[in-house]
Amino acid sequence: MQADKDEIRARNDIVEVLGAYVSLRKRGRNWQGLCPFHQEKTPSFHADPVTQTFRCFGCGASGDVFTFIERHENMTFVEAAELLARRVGLSFARQGAPGPPPGERERLYDANARAAEFYRGVLEKAAAPRDYLQRRGLAKGTLERFALGFAPEGWTSLVGFLRSRKVDLRDAEKAGLLHVGRTGEHYDAFRQRIVFPIHDEQERIVGFGGRAMGEEQPKYLNTGETPIFAKSRLLYGLPFARRKVAAEGRSLLMEGYMDVIAAHQAGFGSALATLGTSLTEEHARKLARLAPVVVLVYDADNAGIRATLRASEILEKEGAEVRVVRLPEGDDPDSLLRRGESAAFQRAVDGALGRVEYQLERVLATSSTADDAALARTLRKIVAILATVPSRAERDAYMERVWRVHPLSVHGPGVAKEQLHRDAEAYAAGARGAGRQPARPVLPPSQAGGAPPTPAHGPSAAERAEAQILRALAEPRWRRVALGAAAPDDMVTPFGRELIQFVSAHAEELAMDEEGLVSLLDRDAEPAFSLAARERLQEFGMITQKEPLTQALIEGSLRTLRRHRMEALKSELVRFLKDQGELTSADRDRVAELNRLLRELQSSSGAAP
Repeated sequence: MQADKDEIRARNDIVEVLGAYVSLRKRGRNWQGLCPFHQEKTPSFHADPVTQTFRCFGCGASGDVFTFIERHENMTFVEAAELLARRVGLSFARQGAPGPPPGERERLYDANARAAEFYRGVLEKAAAPRDYLQRRGLAKGTLERFALGFAPEGWTSLVGFLRSRKVDLRDAEKAGLLHVGRTGEHYDAFRQRIVFPIHDEQERIVGFGGRAMGEEQPKYLNTGETPIFAKSRLLYGLPFARRKVAAEGRSLLMEGYMDVIAAHQAGFGSALATLGTSLTEEHARKLARLAPVVVLVYDADNAGIRATLRASEILEKEGAEVRVVRLPEGDDPDSLLRRGESAAFQRAVDGALGRVEYQLERVLATSSTADDAALARTLRKIVAILATVPSRAERDAYMERVWRVHPLSVHGPGVAKEQLHRDAEAYAAGARGAGRQPARPVLPPSQAGGAPPTPAHGPSAAERAEAQILRALAEPRWRRVALGAAAPDDMVTPFGRELIQFVSAHAEELAMDEEGLVSLLDRDAEPAFSLAARERLQEFGMITQKEPLTQALIEGSLRTLRRHRMEALKSELVRFLKDQGELTSADRDRVAELNRLLRELQSSSGAAP
């Protein structure tokens, strides 16, 4: 049925339309939420159901449903009218003569729609993929709702179908459906795979994901970037989830297509996922505007934990409140729900932890305090996490979980908590200042190994020298020089020793991919250490822009570290001889070892004996 703009406006209630894009709450006559057109933390965006208009008192944006869709979706008035008409089962009656032929984007949408029709038809007739999906627990209604299909084995099956539907194969190629071989002929991009159509916010099919049923690699294959498909902006399942997300005030962010589909089938209709890629800032902005809370429901393996920490950081920068679901080890949402454990999944979602609480729980569960070195590493991780909490009042909420780990806890909770506050504030200040190294957690002399305390006014000369060596490890050009010259024992902080040990252990991998230190940390390092290391590497990048590394700077820094180590060894030797009475054979061996280390350091640093 065709309709004019007045009828389309009357059939599209502004609160209902805007509620699909913005989390709205009723405030008197109006509905209120965060404006989607500018960054804000206090809601200033209002929708008036009486006048059927919206207005933002922050940026001044205002208008009706047409204005909102035009601006939010970057559409012309005609495109916005057609979208709103489709939404209520109408078509927009254009004035005057027929319009121009459809543009490229419309042709690509049409090619994708025809391909989805083909894949669905193949699935209806193919027993093996239907049996596979049935074993995965997907009901027929779920398959239809998400429009799942199957790409057959042949190389030109889709090519032939699109030709029969008068689709220009060049458009299908631009949409990522077909590739061109060496002979110049087109062939199908997806073969022998379960196919998941990917919709944009207007429920148009913009691309596809293909999943292998067996062990074929890659396991998932996605449409490449096209004029209508950009993985960094799209969220799988958004058209099906946005109403539930707005109603609940939260989204459930998962890792894969099957996780999302299983969640929706089990009644968790606010589930979404990224498209086989890490969460981007654009994803985070969209999620933060949809609802104030994002619940991360990632796999419980190490890769899932690292993805959780990265996603939390990005989401919080965009103003979202992050909660983290703890699934049983070895489970993902799909496997848990496939076993019919919806109640257990609901409990896990309801019991989701805040990001800080989750990180602290991980550190306490996986770190050791068995010896002084392990305790120092654990405290550094705790302090790094606490430093991300902006205020003392907020930080107080987490102190009860960690104060007992601190060596000063022997003097009572007040003393330990106060020192953790100070350490966190010093760490945060160090991370903000270019070239400043975050302070070490303050330990009593018995735990500090006799090392000189960090001066209250800032990092010591040795700590500044260590930072230069760590900068060299971060730069491919200087990494080999630093590894050849410095050793873990030359470093003055637990973080420095841990980073140089990590880089040394992975030297061969880094030599083959010299730009890969950050990705290697994400993949192989303990999550809290990886996060701290990435923060430090960013600091080093800022320093390098102002003060490039040189051979002389590295050599001078190493001499400073060796002199610092010599002083520490001399102090240890003096204390040892002072505390001992008659020397035993073992004592004499220890004295000889300390003297040997001193001679080596004196020789390597050029210092006078």
